[in-house]
Amino acid sequence: MEFDFSTMAPSQCYKLLVSVVVPRPIALVTSLNEAGVVNAAPFSFFNLMGDDPPILILSIERKPGGAAKDTAHNIALQREFVVNLVDEATAERMHACSRDFPSDESEAAAVASPPCLQRRWPRHASLSRPWRWSASCTKPSTSARSGS
Repeated sequence: MEFDFSTMAPSQCYKLLVSVVVPRPIALVTSLNEAGVVNAAPFSFFNLMGDDPPILILSIERKPGGAAKDTAHNIALQREFVVNLVDEATAERMHACSRDFPSDESEAAAVASPPCLQRRWPRHASLSRPWRWSASCTKPSTSARSGS
């Protein structure tokens, strides 16, 4: 079977991709805005790309209408973020962070938040135990060639 993505609506492409690439880990990404508000948002398009240096990729789409999502804005601003791996025990709390919060309201109130040792904002925890895996990340400087 062949699919021509150029003829498909973005929502159709998304549904096809998420149904084909499974299992797919889900990341709950925490970041900090300029006012010090913690943003927490789930992303199913992330992965590891290397180990020396360790590289983690995260695909952040835009909001309807084209505006940058808070996570993308915050990472561009602070150049730092934390990636928390979601498992079955933490999925419900992660889902609480997926609704559209205003930029000045923290999703961190939806989940318990122990401190992250290397960042100014928290990693996240379930009710009784830390997330199974968290990575403290830094957005690398980009070259003029990459254009981003």
